Amino acid sequence: MFRFHFVFVAIFISFALSCSAQVQKKPIEGCFRIAGVPGPEDIELVSVNGKPNIVISSHNRRNMESLGGLFLFDPTGVSKEATVTLVKTNYPENFRPHGFSYAKVKGKDTLAVISHTLREVSPHTVEIFEHDGKTWVHKKTLEDESLTSPNDLFLTESGEIFVSNDHGSPGKTRQFWDLLIRNGRADIAYYDGNKFHHLDKPVLLGNGILIRKEDGIEKLYRSVFWEQALFVYEIQRNQNGFPDLKYLKKISIGSGPDNIIQDEKGDLWVAGHISTWRFLKHASDKENISPSQIFRIDGKTNEVSEVYANEGEEISASSTGLPFKSKLYISQVFEDFILSCPKP
Repeated sequence: MFRFHFVFVAIFISFALSCSAQVQKKPIEGCFRIAGVPGPEDIELVSVNGKPNIVISSHNRRNMESLGGLFLFDPTGVSKEATVTLVKTNYPENFRPHGFSYAKVKGKDTLAVISHTLREVSPHTVEIFEHDGKTWVHKKTLEDESLTSPNDLFLTESGEIFVSNDHGSPGKTRQFWDLLIRNGRADIAYYDGNKFHHLDKPVLLGNGILIRKEDGIEKLYRSVFWEQALFVYEIQRNQNGFPDLKYLKKISIGSGPDNIIQDEKGDLWVAGHISTWRFLKHASDKENISPSQIFRIDGKTNEVSEVYANEGEEISASSTGLPFKSKLYISQVFEDFILSCPKP
């Protein structure tokens, strides 16, 4: 989810996103909490040395000055006594992780992690970690002006990184004006392994991002919060391999989409925020609950089905729905637990 201290400007115009909308409850029986991880905004299944783990991007997002970290837990045989473990490593300075992505890059297990440094120069970075066979080790920091307000990213096996910004160039006045006149300036920053480029496909409030091949064609899926939809593009490579994006369609879900996860069948799982106003109230006070929704998008037909929904009593402001075998793991933006549920 986009960083809430930037989003407060949306209060004035959040009527466009059903500011006080409610959801019709769609519970899953048998859910329980896996606690001990503040602000687990993004989670991803990672398999290293043949062993599956879920990596968690964790940061207390109500206290932006605080630092964050990466956590792990074993999703096999999870019970109510399951615990999470902090990755102890050489974290970069001012590490405040947000969206991240895993890939085996040129044979190395690699994580690319967005960090909000809060520095005046390079306030946002992409941090690269590699697994050395025992633990995750920080290898390098990527910085560029195209990282205007990075929210999520996708790392490819060739080492390319596609970064989805949720706003354009910094400045709260400019960002408020963009929202007021619905001027989308949140572009995708593309890293080719050497330097960053703009892909010139700006939207209003970009969010999750995912790339995959469908019948041999590279496609990019991007959550566009303002549109309550996923935008789908074909990646057309020029003779130098540079990706040009051709817009194909949008998949409406009727809620502000967050992170995107693909399962083993090719279906997409997307968390949604139906109420901007209630999300903002929850951002300022945990006692103000915010609705959570998880959607499944059929990988072949693009049919959208809501598989989980609650008003926020069980979990507020869900950000990721991650299926693994018979389980569905649901993360959130602010509170200190992940929800483990039977897969619907």
